[in-house]
Amino acid sequence: MSMAMQGSGEKTTDLTLTTQERDELRLALRTYVTDMRMELAHTDRSECREELRARRAVLEEVLRRLVERRPAWPSKNVREAE
Repeated sequence: MSMAMQGSGEKTTDLTLTTQERDELRLALRTYVTDMRMELAHTDRSECREELRARRAVLEEVLRRLVERRPAWPSKNVREAE
């Protein structure tokens, strides 16, 4: 794991994951974000709702990036499997 500064001055962290670790993290995030939606629907206090929305937005962005970085299946291997 390595840390760096982003252009906005915010620290970033690079994390290397195996394919299995990435898939498990993606599944855990999807589950948690779904649970947060239910929690938001049942939260009466606006301060809590805003905090949950902000946290959900961050996690959805992480999830989006995890999905984006999924490596494409090499077409050569697909042809060999046929």
